Amino acid sequence: MILVRHFILILLFFSSFVSISSTSEENRKEWNRAVKEKILKMNTKQEETESIPYLEKFVEKNPSDLTVKLWYARALFYRQDLELPGHSEDIFSRMEKLKKIRENYLHASRIFEEVLEYLAMATPRDPNLGKWHFLWAMCEWYGGREDRAVQIFKKSFKYDFRLNEANYNIAAIYQTMGQLKDADIYFRTYLKNDKEMREEN
Repeated sequence: MILVRHFILILLFFSSFVSISSTSEENRKEWNRAVKEKILKMNTKQEETESIPYLEKFVEKNPSDLTVKLWYARALFYRQDLELPGHSEDIFSRMEKLKKIRENYLHASRIFEEVLEYLAMATPRDPNLGKWHFLWAMCEWYGGREDRAVQIFKKSFKYDFRLNEANYNIAAIYQTMGQLKDADIYFRTYLKNDKEMREEN
């Protein structure tokens, strides 16, 4: 009789645990659905800056969702809430603001790198790899890592030959680095591809 009571108690415990777990999972899925829907609406309205807190929280709760991670990195790149330094400000204030801007771009770069290096191996024929690499390269460039930006711009163009602006950006970077011969090569490549694309259209 005692064994039967123990068995019933154990059964009740596990059934309640399964019920709680099931409810918790349903709540998590509902939260994910609602937040993702809100993020998509913000993207449609080009409200990248406003979407950052939602993206950050979503990624924190769903670290394996690579698509939303890419959205998060893109939002960081396009964000508009970081104050630009003014000419009349003291040097320390200017440096602090520039530091925050640079850290933001490098944070986006780290996310792009983590996701895109995996996707490049897992789905090398993904037609969106080019544009995502282009944004990653922009983050590296604006974050002050010109050498990395050049390499990633080259990758973006290999993935998608329509991204001819990558060649122009490479030329611009080489020019600022004083590598004028390399700048000339990529600027000519840009002009050649631009002419060909115009003729095709």
